[in-house]
Amino acid sequence: MTPGGATLDPSGDRKVVVPGSRAWQEGIAVADDDFEATVETYRRALATFVKGDPGQVLELVSLRDDVTLANPLGPPRLGRSGVEKAIIEVASHFTDGSVRCEQVSSYATPELGYVVQIERYEVRLPDQEETSPSTLRATMIFRREEGTWRVVHRHADTITTPQPIHTVLDT
Repeated sequence: MTPGGATLDPSGDRKVVVPGSRAWQEGIAVADDDFEATVETYRRALATFVKGDPGQVLELVSLRDDVTLANPLGPPRLGRSGVEKAIIEVASHFTDGSVRCEQVSSYATPELGYVVQIERYEVRLPDQEETSPSTLRATMIFRREEGTWRVVHRHADTITTPQPIHTVLDT
């Protein structure tokens, strides 16, 4: 076992997260054949994100220049530096909070996977004493990069209920 709770699988060629270990609890990105475990690691990273710490989310984001992010606070971002800047900026708006994720769907091949989920937040902004609810519909695409699942695309918006057609018009 490595420091923090990652261990090599019996073949010795990849790391896996040991449930209950520091790596499991803190959401540290390690190589892992289990896509669903990686999704859960990302969800735990969101719990620190809403407390203002983007570090664990950034650890799970692709390092490649084709990474994209479309969050509800701005236009889509392309490239690691733009995505990283947007993630850090959004996290800076939070001082405390919690998140609960409800999975709608997921699927994975050996190289790509996706998850669609509803993310229910309670967040505190710097000028607030109490938390406020926020709900996002999120889609994430994961890709294996050197044996580790990483988020290559994330799209999140506030549409979680049916909307009338006029809400999509630019008027």
